[in-house]
Amino acid sequence: MKMNELHFIKILSKGVKNKKDWHFEKNILKKYKTLVSIDEAGRGALAGPLSLGAIFLNKTSLKILEKNKIFFFDSKELSEKKKEFFLKIIKKIGIPYKKVFISNKKIDKLGMGKAYLSGIEKIRNFFNPEILILDGKENKNIKKAIFIVKGDKKLNSLGGASIIAKVYRDKFMKKLAKKISFYNWEINKGYGTKEHLEAIKKIGLSVYHRKSFLKKILG
Repeated sequence: MKMNELHFIKILSKGVKNKKDWHFEKNILKKYKTLVSIDEAGRGALAGPLSLGAIFLNKTSLKILEKNKIFFFDSKELSEKKKEFFLKIIKKIGIPYKKVFISNKKIDKLGMGKAYLSGIEKIRNFFNPEILILDGKENKNIKKAIFIVKGDKKLNSLGGASIIAKVYRDKFMKKLAKKISFYNWEINKGYGTKEHLEAIKKIGLSVYHRKSFLKKILG
């Protein structure tokens, strides 16, 4: 990686709280050969998919990240420009990653819980890691996994996964906004802002809305 890019990372890191090291992931990789960290974006949105982001790590990829002094932060702490830059870094240094979308129709059909589990299994089947690291409380339906509450704020790997999930979902919602302009998805990304709710009541639902989330609102 070029020095100017490393310098830019340091600039981006200024002002972001809870800078982390890779200590936790290093300890996990002493016991397991491979791990995948997964985080999500869009769980509480009224429209669009649930987005899952995943980063694959082994001792080799972790050494690359440490050598380049790369640290990832929770996507909620980053501007759009910073999130996109960090995704660019993930791609550039060749860290294996994946994004999975679970459609609004599948969420309506299965419910959020089962829809989320289906996304986890897609990622597990793709990478076949020895262990998963997930953001959130323990879920007994997910085996061979470590759960970290607010993990995207605590672990680099979960911070990176949150960036992947968020960047790809935001881009998807912006594309949808060009097709259907009534709801201002380019701004609210499908979440229940006052403007979004008013548009739903006035115009009705699109094919991308989660009907199961809107039963009470629509009566």
